[in-house]
Amino acid sequence: MDDSKAIEVNDGIYWVGFSDENAGFSNNPYLLIEGESVVLFDPGSRLPEHFEIVKKKIESVIPIEKITMIVVHHQDPDLCASIPLFEEIIGVNNFELIATMRTSLLLPYYGIRTEITTVEDGDILELDNGREIMFITSPYLHFAGAHVSYDMKTKTMFSSDIFAAFSADWNLYANENYTEAMRIFHEPYIAHKSAIDSFANKIKDIELKMICPQHGSVIKEESISRCMEALLSFEVGSWLI
Repeated sequence: MDDSKAIEVNDGIYWVGFSDENAGFSNNPYLLIEGESVVLFDPGSRLPEHFEIVKKKIESVIPIEKITMIVVHHQDPDLCASIPLFEEIIGVNNFELIATMRTSLLLPYYGIRTEITTVEDGDILELDNGREIMFITSPYLHFAGAHVSYDMKTKTMFSSDIFAAFSADWNLYANENYTEAMRIFHEPYIAHKSAIDSFANKIKDIELKMICPQHGSVIKEESISRCMEALLSFEVGSWLI
C-alpha cells in the first residue's frame, strides 16, 4: 500500500491522513469527491509536518482550490486548526464551512474567518448528481456539540471520535485487534455510557457499510457489528473517581 498519496477507501471517498507515531494514533481527514462537489471532513492540525502531508495527499487527486466544503465534527485542534491554512489557499468564504451551532461558536478562536453554516440533527445536504450527506448529532461524544456525517450513497459514516482508537501498531483498515485499541481510546475519553447508548439507539436503523473515524482505522462492513458490540461494552469514564 502506497500511503504517500490519497487512498480511495470507497466510491469517491479518499483517506488523506497519516499515522502519527509520536502520538501513538492516526489522524484521518477524508475527502469526498462527487462531480464538482469536493468535501473535506476534519482537515486536521496546523503543525507544518501534519498540514503538508494532508495537503500533498489531497493534491494527489485534486487541486486544493477545488474544495467546495469543509465539515468540522467538533472543535478540537487536531481536526480543525488547519482551516486558516486552507483559507489562505482557497480564499475566505470561497468554500462552505459546516458545523453544529455549539461547534461554530469555538471555531473563530482558531482565526477562521469563513462564515459558518450550522446544521442540526437530521439535516441533509445534496451534492452533485443527487448524492446526499446526512448530519447526525452525537452529544457528549465527546463534545456537547459533536456530530457525525453519513454518506447515503455508500452507507459510510464519518464518525469523528466515535469508533476511534489509539494504536502504535496502526493499519489503514481495522484488524482483529482493533476493538482493544478502541477500548484504550474510549474508556478515558467518553465520560458516561448513556451518551454511547443514546447514539447507538439513534443510528440503529441506519445501514452501515463502512465507518471512517477521525483516529484509528477505517472499519469495513464485516467488522462493524463487532466494533459496535465492543463500543456498547466499554466501561467509559474510567478516570472518574
